[in-house]
Amino acid sequence: MQNFVVMQVREYRLHKMEVVDNGKAGFTVTIIPPANRGGVPREVTRDSTTVTLADVLNRAKAEIDAVMGPKPAFKPRGFGR
Repeated sequence: MQNFVVMQVREYRLHKMEVVDNGKAGFTVTIIPPANRGGVPREVTRDSTTVTLADVLNRAKAEIDAVMGPKPAFKPRGFGR
């Protein structure tokens, strides 16, 4: 029986997160910075605190937030004044 591999690309704050799930063999999350930033793709490492895929994705988002700085303030839109 062949291995079943799932690959997904998510975008977050101009960066791309490439998620490769190999089933029971594990998963990898790679951060790909935008071309104009000149960075190299980097794999998010797992440790004892990041066990699940959701933990690794949250850690990847935190690393992107650290590079990009704080998020811009929310500007309410609509007719209310």
